Amino acid sequence: MNNQKRKITIIGAGIIGISSALNLIRRGYDVTIIEKEIDGESASFGNASWLSAPSITPVLTPGIIYKIPKMLFSSNGPLFLRFPGVVKILPWLFKYLTYSTEKKVNHISKHLEPLLRNSIEEHKKLAEGTDAIQWIKETPYLYLYKNKNDYSKDSFTWNIRKNYGFTLIEVQNDELHELVPGLSEDYTFAIKIENQGYITNSKKYLKDLLEGFKNLGGKIIEEEVLNINSNEKDIKIKTNISELLSDNILITAGVFSDTLSKKYGANVPLQSERGYHLELKKTNLELKYPLMNGYLKLAIAPKPLNGIRFAGLVEFGSIKSKPNHKAYDLLMKNAQSMFPGISYKEKSEWSGHRPATVDSLPLIGKSPIDEKVFFAYGHHHIGLTAGPKTGELITKNISRDNDQIDLSAYKPNRY
Repeated sequence: MNNQKRKITIIGAGIIGISSALNLIRRGYDVTIIEKEIDGESASFGNASWLSAPSITPVLTPGIIYKIPKMLFSSNGPLFLRFPGVVKILPWLFKYLTYSTEKKVNHISKHLEPLLRNSIEEHKKLAEGTDAIQWIKETPYLYLYKNKNDYSKDSFTWNIRKNYGFTLIEVQNDELHELVPGLSEDYTFAIKIENQGYITNSKKYLKDLLEGFKNLGGKIIEEEVLNINSNEKDIKIKTNISELLSDNILITAGVFSDTLSKKYGANVPLQSERGYHLELKKTNLELKYPLMNGYLKLAIAPKPLNGIRFAGLVEFGSIKSKPNHKAYDLLMKNAQSMFPGISYKEKSEWSGHRPATVDSLPLIGKSPIDEKVFFAYGHHHIGLTAGPKTGELITKNISRDNDQIDLSAYKPNRY
């Protein structure tokens, strides 16, 4: 079928959906995005806004099970379990923990690396020809520790990164405090990795990518998809307002993908992992680099007008649960402990749902039972970084290109 006549509908306008849409429309397809909240603040907006190629290791690593009590009950612990919702997902959580072995973490890292490699260049390629290019900032990435001994305790994950070619530059106390003015004296050591970066304004970045898509002839429908039915010739998409026909459908709706995907053979268990961020605006500090606090497991990024975003925390419970205000209090407490002299004029808070697969790998590929249906979702914490490459891979898969990489690790029916 001629690409110019082939209609592809994408469900979801987060970074995965937008990246896929731009790749597909540049190949000549007739592309429509359906999104229930175009101006909503999804996980693509609310994350730390890093473009971090070294983030190839999953949240769970060997020995994590012994750290969970402290993470849960410590006054600055990054883990929350919401009752009674968490009781229903205990089987998923127990299975999730089994993926923290050395063998499985190495497997996960091996297959996250191709999605994150050269993330800055991948985003520049995605944004080329759109106004979104202005929001991509290339900088080093700093991983903070209170001392070098604490860094040594993370040697397993750092050795994985070194094995994939990342150069780790040790930063000692004096240089660290020159690079990060206002940082607490408690922090005396860091690892710096060059050629990383962040998105300076996530919302405007996503908006400008969508505008670029529309300028190429793409269509956006602001409706909620209720059901998908496939027949021999095409796919009927039922929304809360209308019905549409499409030759192919690509599901990229993050944590909300599961309901639509199961009937087409996607069987990888998925849960919501709620994340939070606190953004302090018009501060008295000028942060220049994305930071990771190895002690608090907190991701920090500069924002316009001396703003600083503090993102992190992991909460499992129910997708229907309301935000936990204790999480915002903890983020503020951690921000003030890192930067004791910080002041600000405004603040904003965000909470949203990350799509967490049981094996920490996304679903990328074709439905095992219907060749007209495709999937690209389940990226945990790394959706923004992995978005452009995922969009390219699923476009090649849809197009049946000869130069595709092996997608078997991301198979929708691998479980």
